[in-house]
Amino acid sequence: MNKILLALTAALVGRGRKTLWAGLGPDLPWYALYPVWLVARGGFGAAARSGEWPLPPRWLRGAHDAAHSLLILGLGWGIARLLGRADGRLARAWLLHILLDMPTHARRRMGVRVLWPLSDWAVDGISWADHAARALAQILGRGRGPR
Repeated sequence: MNKILLALTAALVGRGRKTLWAGLGPDLPWYALYPVWLVARGGFGAAARSGEWPLPPRWLRGAHDAAHSLLILGLGWGIARLLGRADGRLARAWLLHILLDMPTHARRRMGVRVLWPLSDWAVDGISWADHAARALAQILGRGRGPR
């Protein structure tokens, strides 16, 4: 999914290094912290074998929700403008990521909570990650993946 995101970001927003990183920005807390948390609790091997990945702890979910919130993005954009450091390409790349995640993340696992922290409402998309984990588990013959 991130390769598609990077291609769309480059095509629609810009190809600069900062712009592409901004396109990945909403997922950086997840990719930086979830594997560390999972390894620290000794659950990585079992999850990789079964294809059933545990839900994150509340603090990691909060980081994910904050990074995918339109309200937080707007607040960050407003602060950057006040400081004279706003770059519209970065904000558009971040926004594009959030908009692409909305239909591709199921509410029951990691739905995009665009109004966080004021609301926990999330778009109920189709989880590409659940389907990918299930397919990998089927290919490896090790379980059924997330249900």
